[in-house]
Amino acid sequence: MLAFASVWIALASLVIATAMLLYRPAMTDVALTTVLYFGTPGALCFAGIVLWANRKDDCPEPGIVAQRIQAKVAIAMALVAAAIVYGLVIGAEVIVPVEA
Repeated sequence: MLAFASVWIALASLVIATAMLLYRPAMTDVALTTVLYFGTPGALCFAGIVLWANRKDDCPEPGIVAQRIQAKVAIAMALVAAAIVYGLVIGAEVIVPVEA
């Protein structure tokens, strides 16, 4: 179940990061916090737990193999989402408020 959750959390983070990349008004404090504080670390944590729990299983059982693949895909998607958001933050320009 954790492998399944990690994939969906990573996908949600990737969708939010892609939305911020394509539509700049979507780059808000809530979106940044969601991806960088909750989405990416949550997906990496769940995927890491799955990989750690199955580290000594050498059996080719389809369920275990599928969980490992899901965890690895979740890690990849979470890292891509974090890289997109960090790239946006690094490349952002400071907006000076207009004074009346």
